[in-house]
Amino acid sequence: MMFDRLIALSQGKSREKRRDLLVLISELFTDGAETHTDAETRLFGDILCRLVDQVSVDVRAQFSERMAPLSCTPHAVALRLAQDEELSVSGVMLEQSDVLTDSDLCEIAGALSQGHLLAITRRRDLSETVTEVLADRGNAEVLEGVTRNETARFSDFGLKRLATRGLDHPTVLRALCKRADMPAERLARAIAAFDAEARGKLENLVALSPDFAALLVTEAADIARRQKQELEQEITALVRRIGQRLSTLDEAIDVFARDDRLDAVAELLVQVSGLEESHIANVLNHDNGYGIAVVCRSLGIGDKAYVKLSELRASHLTPAAVDIDAWIANYAEIDRQAADRALYFHRMRMAVLKAEKK
Repeated sequence: MMFDRLIALSQGKSREKRRDLLVLISELFTDGAETHTDAETRLFGDILCRLVDQVSVDVRAQFSERMAPLSCTPHAVALRLAQDEELSVSGVMLEQSDVLTDSDLCEIAGALSQGHLLAITRRRDLSETVTEVLADRGNAEVLEGVTRNETARFSDFGLKRLATRGLDHPTVLRALCKRADMPAERLARAIAAFDAEARGKLENLVALSPDFAALLVTEAADIARRQKQELEQEITALVRRIGQRLSTLDEAIDVFARDDRLDAVAELLVQVSGLEESHIANVLNHDNGYGIAVVCRSLGIGDKAYVKLSELRASHLTPAAVDIDAWIANYAEIDRQAADRALYFHRMRMAVLKAEKK
């Protein structure tokens, strides 16, 4: 009788017949889901997907509600329903289905509507890869939704992106601060990594919400201060080793260059040269290689170490500003005495300026 009914329904072309056939085949599938082979499951999935395209939105929505909670739903069916343009169909599947993979969710979140993204924010146990896409593409409602999802997880990259976009939506930052898995220190690290534009927005936020934004600024400043203190202590110990001839300045620069630590090189040059932090920062980040060449030559840094330092500097400057060959050639032309004289006059000028300020 069942097969006779299937044959009869398959011959009918009306939407009602297609609906009844969809319901009947889905019942056949779910009733024997535990015993189906992989090939049989794929066959059921192919048939159900074809029928889904032949029924009304209301029928698709009802079908999605039935299949979304089931772990046996064929992957092809779950994906077809999750990608449906009608949110009444896709929403429940995106929110509930365990069949959908992170790859599926990332693809959908990267291509479909904000309504689809909002449905994804209501899933349990959202992974870091999915929340990164939501933080990047979501509108204000999506950003707040994923932030308020207590089971969602965030990578450091996703957190920074969410915090940056939250500057335009303060409710998102407030929600981030209230998360149990988001201690102030972690959020402050993300804020400390803001670029100039983001920092400008944060300053504007201070004016709009002083109590909240001041807390974030204070936390970020504390993190930066502790990091600076740790770096100073590390370099002080290194300079002591260099003084004891257990290491050399060239070796230290080589290690820091390999580890991409321009900040450590800067602190090292400050401590061994006695020059101002602002001066060292300026010559390290200036596309003109003369200033840093004078400092390095005066300190007796070797040619090979200077090449390593030049490569490190180049990696932190815009490509258009990089001319390593010119930097190296310039270094070869500067002798130690000329470098010492240049720094002597620099120190004299700075001493005069300090005296005038007093």
